[in-house]
Parts: sequence; structure tokens; C-alpha cells
Amino acid sequence: MSIFQIVKGQEQASELLGRSMMKDRLAHAYLFAGPMGVGKLTAALELAAVWMCSVSDSGYCGTCNDCKRVFRFQHPDVRLTIPQLEKTEPEDIASLFKARADDGISPLQIPGNSRIKIAQIREMRRRLSRKSFENKGHIEIIVDSDRMGVEAANALLKTLEEPPDDTVIILISSAWSALLPTIRSRAHLIRFRRLSENLIVDILMDRKGMNRETAAETAVASDGRPGVALNREGKTISLTANYDPLKILGQIVDKTMASPVISIAVEVSQKLGKEGALEFTIEMQSILLDLRRRSMEMKPLTHTDKYFSGVDMNDDEAERLLPVFQTAETRLRGNGIPRIVLAAAFLGAWKILKQRERTRYLEQ
Repeated sequence: MSIFQIVKGQEQASELLGRSMMKDRLAHAYLFAGPMGVGKLTAALELAAVWMCSVSDSGYCGTCNDCKRVFRFQHPDVRLTIPQLEKTEPEDIASLFKARADDGISPLQIPGNSRIKIAQIREMRRRLSRKSFENKGHIEIIVDSDRMGVEAANALLKTLEEPPDDTVIILISSAWSALLPTIRSRAHLIRFRRLSENLIVDILMDRKGMNRETAAETAVASDGRPGVALNREGKTISLTANYDPLKILGQIVDKTMASPVISIAVEVSQKLGKEGALEFTIEMQSILLDLRRRSMEMKPLTHTDKYFSGVDMNDDEAERLLPVFQTAETRLRGNGIPRIVLAAAFLGAWKILKQRERTRYLEQ
């Protein structure tokens, strides 16, 4: 049985969970791991809908009161925990959940260095110690679970070691290696993968009503992540002129030693902070994708041709740089320290861009 109706392209995960559901052998804990924007949260909600649906015996109907409450975050036995800041107000969380319920794609993320606190895990444990409201059991979904501190993780570990009956805990993570090994070992790993551009085109045409040409352009810039493509429409990223990613790349490649490259990373991280550094890595990926489009004689998606005037970078270099900044983005969304993450990314970029100069020197 395949249980996903909304999430596309994750057949292996859908069938694995479907077989377990049919045999009434769902695990007590799952780790939904994969890049940001590939459908992990929606998949968790779909699994919850299958569990709670009062109409369908195979899958979920999507129209009964139980299904509607799951997707609108109103079911009393399907609860979500998300990272928060010390100053986060209940109204801030409510607005995030409402936006997600309304459009089905808005990320449940509070800007800043948010964390899952031990108090949140203790509250989850109190919920699980009580009988479910509708006698169908509990489903707990922990978003960005890699943002748990050690105390919160240890508190969760106790629940994973002795899980209550009729309970499924779903950990969602784009940086699952940041979770404690003891947490990972007690949750069944379900991997979510990037999708093909053609499949993302189909998703955009279906969900957004785009024509094929526009959808194809947006899909190219999504890096295989439909959630990114769906949220990208009409949005732009802006950084100050002093910290334009392309100019920073130019400064990096001019250096002859690694230590000045690290100094640039420290300066950028101090000026931009964590959110700015994250924005920087996303914009860098956008630039590199547009550079690749230009090399294939295609129109850039988010930057003008004038922006790239004088840029000396071939398609192979842009392709090799992309995963460097994708990794940096993932680490910054987790617990990564900006100066360390950017230093690793800038050094990686420096080595790639310097390779051409070394090759030319050897050929002389």
C-alpha cells in the first residue's frame, strides 16, 4: 500500500510505511531524513491522517473531520513540536501553523537561532502519559529535531527507550547526523530524496498552475526540492553590496593562502549573523545555478546577464561549488556555528577555484 497522496516522488518511503501500516506493525519512532523541501513534514501529516482517518480502511480519505483536523493542526492526538526562541510568543507559533495549514507549503520555522528546549520535550512526555482523546493513540511530530540541545535529547531518549503503547514519534531532520547517535539508533530511518526536474515541473504545474516553461525555469533553481520551488515563486533574496556572494568569491580566489580565506569567512559571519549567513549560502546557490544556465545558453532565473559580466567560471566549477554551499546551508539550518560553517565552505570554494590556476601552471 502506498500512503502518500500529496508528497510526490518518494515511493520507497511511502510503500515502506504502507506495508508496516497494513501489517499493523508501525515502529514507535521514525526519523524522516533528507534535504529541506522534499516533503518530510507533509509525509508525516499524511501518515498521521492514515492513522486517524475514520472513513478509509486503506490510506486516508482526506475529507472526513479527522483528516481535515490533522492537516489543519487541530487534531488533539496529533501534535507538533518546533524549535523556538526564548522570546517566541504563542501568537508567533499560531501564525506559522495557520500559514502552513492555509497553503500546505509554508515552512514551520521561526527566524533566528531557535532550539527545541527540554521543557518542550517534558510537555510532550506529559501528553504521552495520558490517554489519547479519541482512543486512537498519539502521533508526535518533532520538526527540525536536530536542533535539540543535549538536555532535550536525553529527555527524549527516555521516551524512545520506553515508548508508550499506541504511540508513533516522528523526528524530522535535514541534518540528521547532528542528532545524538543514541537518538538515531532508536528510530527507524526513512530517507527522502531529491526529485528530478521533470517531476518538479509537474508538481508546479499542478499545485501552482504554472505553464511548462515557467515551471521548468523554477524547477532548475530548486536543486531537486519541490518545497523550495513552491516557496520560491516571486521571492528574491537581497544582500548588502559589501557582502554580495559573487564579490566574496572574487576575494576568495585572489588569496594565495588559506588563512586569509578563513579571515574573510569570520568577517562575513560576524557582519551577517546566522540568518544572514544562511541567506548568503542560499543566494550563492542561486548564483551558481544561474551561472550553469548561462553556460548552457539559457536565461538566468534571478540575476541579469550584466550581473555576471567579467565572471570567469566554467560550468564544471559551478557544478562542483554547488554541493559546498548546499552543505553549508544544511549545517546552518542545524546547529552550525556561522564562522566555522562559512570557513569550511569558503576553503572548499577556494580549493576548487584555485585548481584551474594550478592546472594552467602545470601545462606551461
